[in-house]
Amino acid sequence: PGFGRGSQYFFGQPLAELKLPQVALLVGMVKGPTYYNPRRNPERALERRNLVLDLLAEQQAVSAEDIAKAKQAPLGVTQRGSMADSSYPAFLDLVKRQLREDYRDEDLTEEGLRVFTSFDPVIQLKAEQAMSETLKRLGKSTEGVEGAMIVTNPETGEIQALLGSRQPGFAGFNRALDASRPIGSLIKPAIYLAALEKPSQYTLTSLLEDEPFSVKGADGQIWKPQNYGRQAYGTVYLYQALANSYNLSTARLGLDLGVPNVLKTLVRLGASPQWPAYPSMLLGAGGLRPIEVADMYQTLANGGFNTPLRGIRSVLTADGEPLKRYPFQIQQRFDPGAIYLTQYAMQRAMREGTGRSAYNRLPQSLNLAGKTGTTNDSRDSWFAGFSQDLLAVVWLGRDDNGKTSLTGATGALQVWSDFMRRADPLPLQMPVPDNVTYAWVDARSGLGTDERCPDAVQMPYIRGSEPAPGPGCGIQAPAESVMDWVRGWLE
Repeated sequence: PGFGRGSQYFFGQPLAELKLPQVALLVGMVKGPTYYNPRRNPERALERRNLVLDLLAEQQAVSAEDIAKAKQAPLGVTQRGSMADSSYPAFLDLVKRQLREDYRDEDLTEEGLRVFTSFDPVIQLKAEQAMSETLKRLGKSTEGVEGAMIVTNPETGEIQALLGSRQPGFAGFNRALDASRPIGSLIKPAIYLAALEKPSQYTLTSLLEDEPFSVKGADGQIWKPQNYGRQAYGTVYLYQALANSYNLSTARLGLDLGVPNVLKTLVRLGASPQWPAYPSMLLGAGGLRPIEVADMYQTLANGGFNTPLRGIRSVLTADGEPLKRYPFQIQQRFDPGAIYLTQYAMQRAMREGTGRSAYNRLPQSLNLAGKTGTTNDSRDSWFAGFSQDLLAVVWLGRDDNGKTSLTGATGALQVWSDFMRRADPLPLQMPVPDNVTYAWVDARSGLGTDERCPDAVQMPYIRGSEPAPGPGCGIQAPAESVMDWVRGWLE
């Protein structure tokens, strides 16, 4: 990979197309990339190249005629290498920004530092293919639509691939790092996590009211949220509200918890929202950059442990001496039990909720967790989700903030699922924390029941919050569930 990048950087050509004198120059630079830099020290570089050619002549690896001809050739380097010369400008942009936190620009251009990164060209290629092929498949609905994507290792926080545009080689505006866009329903796991941290008040089978309401905000504005499709779903279980991305029940829950408390949960997850504590923030009216969303979901994917995202592993001097390492950092931010329950609901979102279309392209045996996000008038299409070994965040939208015809499910999720299909990830495995237990509950009522009952299902709970076993089957259920049960028998 070093010779390949050097070939592009100094000659603007792939390695396979280089001629003998160009290859000899690259070989000669290995011992001292800065000392023999042909742009800064052309005479020194020429002498070094010719020395390599002489060594080849001694070994009789190349004919004397070809050696003589090669020594007469000019260095042939392009005027100046730039980020645009890289095949991966968005990732290179990330690395340069992270380097600037520790080094001056002069050091980066003059010292010839050797930087080792977490970049994975195979994962990058699969991400690029998923983005371009999916947008091509979606056709006219994506005209004028831009995109961004970040892929990380959920355990280490290492960034493996980065797309700043729908065009992989584009070296301009890096949307993955700089486009702050409303996140829509991507905020919802944070709200439900905040609730599930209070097991004496909320469990996955707590009942929420998914009914219309309005509230006056601190700014004096009346806020009246609506579900997608303007439908209300009545009394629903907490896990169903997250899995199906119901706005009304989520907003009610968020108001009960308090908007400031939800924003604090976002900060603990790893985001840095500069948002006012307005009710509309509960449905993702505030903006985050894709890299901030990845930071937030990294903590959700890693069992409540925050691992700051990074693209650099270590930096060496031009002579190979270690200069700085970027060690793996980890900090526990959340109770593993609350995270486990949140992940469980996010898995249900993939199986039966807003993410279920992913399994049109992926095997049913692949356990995944994720969340769609759509903003007003479908201006932003988001998806964030993870397997055991890969986390990916996808954003689609217009740079002018214009409307699109894409929801999170019909746009970003399609890119994400195509990427996962290509990447062949490991199924998500969730070890049950010590403070979590499973209990048998009636699927219709959410109350404790006997495992032999026809509607009995197992659900996870923080120990001490699980419902007591019921006396038998047929426990009283909410009115809507009872009517459904009656209709089922009549039909």
